[in-house]
Order: sequence, then structure tokens, then C-alpha cells
Amino acid sequence: MIFRVRRFDPTTDARPAWRSYTVGAEPRMSVLDALFWILEHTDGSLGFRYSCRAGMCGSCAMVVNGREALACRLRLEAVREPVYVEPLRSLPVIKDLVVDMAPFFDTYAAVDPFYVGEPAAVTAGGGAPAVVRPDSGARDLMDRQLGCISCGACYSACPVVASNPGYLGPAALNRAYVLAADARETAHRDRLRLVSGDGGVHACHDVGSCVAACPVDINPLLSIMRLRKGPVDR
Repeated sequence: MIFRVRRFDPTTDARPAWRSYTVGAEPRMSVLDALFWILEHTDGSLGFRYSCRAGMCGSCAMVVNGREALACRLRLEAVREPVYVEPLRSLPVIKDLVVDMAPFFDTYAAVDPFYVGEPAAVTAGGGAPAVVRPDSGARDLMDRQLGCISCGACYSACPVVASNPGYLGPAALNRAYVLAADARETAHRDRLRLVSGDGGVHACHDVGSCVAACPVDINPLLSIMRLRKGPVDR
């Protein structure tokens, strides 16, 4: 198969350039497998990021044929040829397909993404942990939105992120909703104030690119819409 990879090394290159490779494709190879094939057989200087190779860590997120994907999950039989591979968008490129995730995690940190609870809210009845019963219905939506792997795919796909550097982005706002909706959480009103500014939930244009891009089927747009309603029913 023919691969075209967007190559760029800020220390030596004036601008990004597409480079073509012919990959010896085999059954059930993934895009990540193909990048390893290039690295081992054709060009040992190719840079890309990976870790678990099982679609769980999010490290190998990149743009394949114009759409965000986890390279380890995307099989070659599911993509058209030539296969265009480029780094995530709206993030600085360190080298080739490796991006600097710091801006993404800065937005994540801006919503205070950690659980905050008073001792009385965390424990009850002589020190037993406070419990939200699975059959209560209170966690139905929260549990579906909890599985974010921080891959940055939604951030890359979002047109508002591309045009508004101050926008918090889908992943950060999804995390804010998960915490705001937790009945044991005590900082939900403060967190709602953090996401209600110019770069918060009202900056979203409801395009839905984040939903299409998410490799673990989270719906950040739904979280954003819930946050717009204000304090969550508790």
C-alpha cells in the first residue's frame, strides 16, 4: 500500500512536507503496524508516538485520511489508498507525527479536573464510603462519559479549537460535566463558573466533530449541552 506521511522536524525543516512510502501490507495490519514497517524497513528517522497498542492509552492518536483515529485500532482494510497520515491538528508538532500535548492538558487543568469533597460528603455512617447506587439512575450518563483516554482526538477535530485559542475544548468540558454531575462533589458551582466564560460551554458551535472523532464513543457535545443548563440536578 502507498502511504503518504506528513513529515516535519522544527529543528531542521522550514515547513512540513509529504513523503511517500510503499508498505508491505499484510492481513490485519493496523496503521500503527504500517508505521512500524516504514520505520524498520524504509526510514528509521520517522517519529510517532505509541504505548499500549490496544486502543486504551490514546498515545497513537493521529489524523488518517483527514479524520482523527487511533493508529493501533484502524486496520488497513478499512482505509482507502493512498493512506495520508498526519499529526493531530491545533497542537505544536515536535517531530513528524509527534505533537506537544501541553496545550491540550492546559485546558484540561483549567477546569480543576479533580474530585473535591468535604469529609462529610465522602464518608458517612462511621467512616463508610458514600455510595451512589448503580440502580439509582444518577450515574447513567456520568458513567458513559467517564471513559475519556485523553488522546486529544476531539481537540484536534474541533473547529472552534482551531479558530479560538482560548476555548477549553471538548475533553476539558466533558470532564467538568462528569464532576459537576457527581452528587458527592462539593465544588460543582465553582467549576460551573470556570466553564461559563468566553472560552467555555457557550463558545461551542454544536458542530459535533468531537463526537465523530472520539475513539471510545464519548459524547462531549452532550456534556456541553448539560453544562449550559447550569447547576446539575442533585
